[in-house]
Amino acid sequence: MLMTHANFMRFLFTVFAASALFWTGCQKDDDNPPADEPELITTVVLNFTDPDGNTTSFQFSDTDGLGGNPPVADDITLSANTTYQLDIEFKDESNAGNVKDITEEVREEAEEHLLCFAATGVLDIPVTLDTDGNGAPLGLETELTTGQAGNGTLAIVLKHEPDKGADNPCITGETDVQAEFEVTVQE
Repeated sequence: MLMTHANFMRFLFTVFAASALFWTGCQKDDDNPPADEPELITTVVLNFTDPDGNTTSFQFSDTDGLGGNPPVADDITLSANTTYQLDIEFKDESNAGNVKDITEEVREEAEEHLLCFAATGVLDIPVTLDTDGNGAPLGLETELTTGQAGNGTLAIVLKHEPDKGADNPCITGETDVQAEFEVTVQE
């Protein structure tokens, strides 16, 4: 069968159009750079400094990540009727030979992070002392005042890219890490 000039041109156009679609479909899309991924945080360290300058540290650790072994958290013991400076550290200890301190990254990207707290029992929620560059709370540096002796829990959640202007910014953004501690306040 003999191909006419018009049919040959349609054939060439179809091949050209198909190859153009194939070529553009396979090229990497540089217009959409990878999103800022949340940090891998396996360890949370709480450093409580009492009015005399004595610091006691407590740790939450989940070095194998979600879905593996359950996390381990130290039980916190604090003195009653005391105001503590509470400083919080974050680490990636997933590779014991290459432990990464994530705290400075959180501080440098303060506008993209927020520490949220929840307390039960005899504990009050810590008061945030530090802020990001826009004056919104961060939470790496807080103050916790204990009252009467008793028991409770302290939960800490590090949020990534929260909406700090929302009515409840702690329910926005992604959770980088969540740690819960049992607390005993004693006389």
